[in-house]
Amino acid sequence: MTTTLRLAGFLQQQMFSADEQTPKQPSSSASLPEEARHKPPFELRYTSDAGTEIKALDGSVRNQLRKVLEKKLAVDPEGYGLPLRGTLAGYWKHQFGSHRVIYRTYPQHRVVVVCSVGVRKQGDAEDIYRQLESVAKTGRLAEQLTSVLKNLLPKKP
Repeated sequence: MTTTLRLAGFLQQQMFSADEQTPKQPSSSASLPEEARHKPPFELRYTSDAGTEIKALDGSVRNQLRKVLEKKLAVDPEGYGLPLRGTLAGYWKHQFGSHRVIYRTYPQHRVVVVCSVGVRKQGDAEDIYRQLESVAKTGRLAEQLTSVLKNLLPKKP
């Protein structure tokens, strides 16, 4: 578990900037729902595609994303997001500016896996939803989720 937390912190540090420190866990706030204030924060994890997308973002957008992840999705991912429908049912989205972060929640493990980050371009082939649907159809999204989540399982003796 400690190795997983160190790895998650390292990945987050690498994705946002080399000169920033690993983000602090969100603190309790009077603006949070009552049940969210008393639960530990969700651990944030990233698919390899999401990591690549985050690294490609402009610095100001990356800072906005970091704030969304730390202050909202790590605290109450389903309260701050909207569920997706259709072929992406089971995934959630959160809008910040013209960008979207698409993620999946695993409440029993207190984990949020960020699957994709990008611009919403309705009707365009580069639209974040269309791109994620095509990755899901190839099976690559399932492979990446499996890779991220396998560390949650207890090790066999």
